[in-house]
Amino acid sequence: MIHRSIWVLAALCAVASVSAAAAPPAARAVGRKIEPISIVIDGTKLAVDPPPRFYKDHLLVPVRRIIEALGLGFDDENGRIVTHAAYKTIELRVGSRLAHVDGRAVVLDSAPVEIGYTLYAPLRFFTAALGAQASFDRQTNSVDIVSTLIGRSGNGIVANGSGEEEIGTVTAVDENSVPSTITLTYNASVRTLNVNASAEVVVQDVNADTSNPGTIGDVHVGDFTHLYLDRSGNVERIVDAYGSRGGRIAAVGDGELVLGDGHVIAPDKATSVSLNGSAATLRDLRVGDAVTVRYNIDSSEVRQIVATRPGAPGSTVVPASGIAIVSIEADATAPLRAGESFTVTLRGTPGGEATYDIGPYLVGLPLTENTPGVYTAVYTASAGVSFADAPIFGHLEVDGTQAPAAESQATISVSSVPPVVSDYAPGDGAVVNDSRPSIYATFDSSAIGVNPSSASIAVNGHDVTPASVRTARFIEYTPGIAYPDGPMHVVVRVSDRAGNTAVKRWTFFIKTR
Repeated sequence: MIHRSIWVLAALCAVASVSAAAAPPAARAVGRKIEPISIVIDGTKLAVDPPPRFYKDHLLVPVRRIIEALGLGFDDENGRIVTHAAYKTIELRVGSRLAHVDGRAVVLDSAPVEIGYTLYAPLRFFTAALGAQASFDRQTNSVDIVSTLIGRSGNGIVANGSGEEEIGTVTAVDENSVPSTITLTYNASVRTLNVNASAEVVVQDVNADTSNPGTIGDVHVGDFTHLYLDRSGNVERIVDAYGSRGGRIAAVGDGELVLGDGHVIAPDKATSVSLNGSAATLRDLRVGDAVTVRYNIDSSEVRQIVATRPGAPGSTVVPASGIAIVSIEADATAPLRAGESFTVTLRGTPGGEATYDIGPYLVGLPLTENTPGVYTAVYTASAGVSFADAPIFGHLEVDGTQAPAAESQATISVSSVPPVVSDYAPGDGAVVNDSRPSIYATFDSSAIGVNPSSASIAVNGHDVTPASVRTARFIEYTPGIAYPDGPMHVVVRVSDRAGNTAVKRWTFFIKTR
């Protein structure tokens, strides 16, 4: 059976894996500036040296700085780290995914690793082993840690300078009450909070790196949510976060399924499963089915599995009522960039109200009946939205009767953010004593990934791309001739599959004598 802790850090990461020799720094792009991920402990922001970083598809944080900031001791002996939290003894080993709390094994999302003489561990370690509340807020690009070890409550309520923040898993959303309410659960604490219509709602998929404005109707049961309250206790802002993962099923059995990339999905009784838009069970899924998984980024619980299979029943089933969807399709043939559009067309019983969903990302979007039985809508990709291979699901209600949901044969991909050249060498301004230095750059991209054939590299104005090695993760050029001493001007360009392009320019110097 899968350990739930294996899941959470995969959700926190929207960047691609990179090789150990070319791991990207923890940063996000702001124009051409790279902004490090910050660390906030109990509302206090720490200096960012060294900062958290993404490494091999996981968000890692510096162990010593966090432990010492929590006021705990730290012993490091030959890669074995021991600390004491209250009555607990916690042991961590470099290269091992097993931490130990009083001898009890705790499985981490990834093994602790030393990078540049700094020990890093996955964020979940501080939740699972130290009992701290730990999360990554992509909106503020910060790792937030709230520790029960130094006087904070374990009920998910955190005081700040302007009011308080309440965090937890959403267990209920009531839009019919006045005002609407959201119920949060954190540990044993259950709280129901009133939400006025003026409250700002932001919906984040931390894995697809999307952050979109929404309404309280977009807050899903099972998501991990931050509610920001003013001094009077009014909810001013809601940040609803979830993680997603997609792929094709490589194996199914024993209450679990395995994706082609090796990730194990372990649903429970609270997990909803659908196949081609119709309710299903895990037993209905097969090897080769495409799935998108939505899960809670704090507990790692799988909340929704959306599966699609060409030719599977669902889209053309006509119920006894005669109300049905004949088809739903989208006319996009390639990934879209921000500002580009596609048209959704649903054909079915006339005279109804129709909506469509784009995977688990955007739900309940309206369709308009322009001619009898033909419902259409135009979707325009907005800034900040990125997702890959999402099916379109159609819903139709006529005179109070719902038709079986339908699923499109084609899928939709959107990328509104260009790739980032996240790491490169030799560094800007560096001086090297090698006349044939290896020059490389690594890429981070949104959900749809980099187009390897788009990557190019020029050195001192000459295109050396044909002599380089290119992948979706990096480009590397090793000169076949010796360069003379002096400046080396490098330009790297790369695009994702939607055509968003990033350009990185830097200069280093060769000095061999």
